[in-house]
Amino acid sequence: MTPKKHKTRDVPRENYRTYRKKAGEFLHAMQAALPRREWNAAGLNAVHCAISAADALTVFHAGVRSAGDAHHDAAFLLEQHVKDKDAGPKAKTLARIMDHKHLAAYEDRELTEPEALELAKMTKRFFDWMEALLP
Repeated sequence: MTPKKHKTRDVPRENYRTYRKKAGEFLHAMQAALPRREWNAAGLNAVHCAISAADALTVFHAGVRSAGDAHHDAAFLLEQHVKDKDAGPKAKTLARIMDHKHLAAYEDRELTEPEALELAKMTKRFFDWMEALLP
């Protein structure tokens, strides 16, 4: 059986700053939505924050970002390219965060308050980990 191909796009390493900035903006939007009880907006911004944070790390460390249709490819790339003892567990966290994208954006039910708060907590920790690994 052939291993699954993960589509990537080469990105100049210095462009990690763009993805880091996007991650920060999505984090702020997530945090602003929480006190307004906008659980879906908080959830979707959490997902976008985590994806941008992962892109910042893989661009910085390897000059690549995920270009596939499956957002979970970003978790694979994170574990493959980021040389940090927490990369494996954080890749799993990223996948858990991304599992909420469809619910927050497309399903016929809304994110609940406990779901949104847990997602925000995971995302903030993921964002903080990214910040600790970047100059």
